[in-house]
Amino acid sequence: MHTPRAVRFLALTLLLAGCAHSNNSGGSRAETNTLGEQRPPDVNNMPAPRRSGLISDYARLKPSPEFPGTLFWKSDKLSQYTRFIVDPVQVIPSTSTRGIPISEKDKQRLAADFRYEIVDILQATHPVITVPAPKTARVKTAITEVARSGGPNNDWFRWEGGAAAEMEIVDSLTNEPLASAVDSSLVKTRDPGKVTDPYSDTKLVFRNWAARLGKILLNSK
Repeated sequence: MHTPRAVRFLALTLLLAGCAHSNNSGGSRAETNTLGEQRPPDVNNMPAPRRSGLISDYARLKPSPEFPGTLFWKSDKLSQYTRFIVDPVQVIPSTSTRGIPISEKDKQRLAADFRYEIVDILQATHPVITVPAPKTARVKTAITEVARSGGPNNDWFRWEGGAAAEMEIVDSLTNEPLASAVDSSLVKTRDPGKVTDPYSDTKLVFRNWAARLGKILLNSK
């Protein structure tokens, strides 16, 4: 039995409402381990997001009243758009926030994962097409920072993963801006745990951002 997309969207939004995200995280674990070793400073802080140039006007971005740490702007015209095009996602950084190289294969995987989440959410309420047309908006996205999940061998604290990104929605024919946002998030975890995929937290952030986009579009109707 298949779950309708709209139901899946609402369930995902509720699920992600319980997942705490922040650009400064990691205060829940002990500052020292049983050997008295200090937890490294700034282990779970994201740097300030860099500007990729994707957004046409950074000056009009304002703090979101709904999503702390997010800068956001939206035109009232967005509610007039009934279909969407989702461009390939750009991945700007070549290294993670902690200096670990990001391979081209991983860049492609991250871009594909983020785009998949955006398309999946949009399809719950809107047609997603590939050719510019009237009343069709284009979603442009750039990943500007990537924080890998991981931890040291003694596993008593955990590097929390996440990402920073920029998004702009424009008219597919005229490129008139309709909405834009900048966000930086880390996934908060209570226990160090074992990390099997260094990008698992990053992908969860992508899913959260996509759910936010879906909610914004629903509220714009």
